[in-house]
Amino acid sequence: MSTLSKKRLFSQAKTACTPLHLTTIVAGLLLATLPLLTGCGGGDSGVGSTTAAAGATASLAWNPVQDPSVIAYFVHYGKQSSGQLGSCAYESSMYVPSPSATITNLDPNTVYYFAVSAYNGLESSCSSEISTVTPPPSA
Repeated sequence: MSTLSKKRLFSQAKTACTPLHLTTIVAGLLLATLPLLTGCGGGDSGVGSTTAAAGATASLAWNPVQDPSVIAYFVHYGKQSSGQLGSCAYESSMYVPSPSATITNLDPNTVYYFAVSAYNGLESSCSSEISTVTPPPSA
């Protein structure tokens, strides 16, 4: 490998590491400001849930990350827990531009798990997880 090729390879690797450091900073801010997601509309689980003809709905809200580079959030959710703090390993995710979201078409009478990550071009680690049981189907 020529000296010029080595310089290019190492300078590219150095550049690639910088955003990863920023992700770590954003993740720390997210976990510091999002110790618990809160729901809109009641329930002890931290998530508000309703049932409609098309399925159940869950509404979530959280404190925004105070880093001005954060432009949006991802709400990660699914029927199984990620099993690990900071993990975003869920069945589904949803991009939202503000610190709240309403997830629709969920299965009625089902446990769902939720976590949020911040996004600034890169995605942070996920917040603490919360769960709720969606209401049974309407008769």
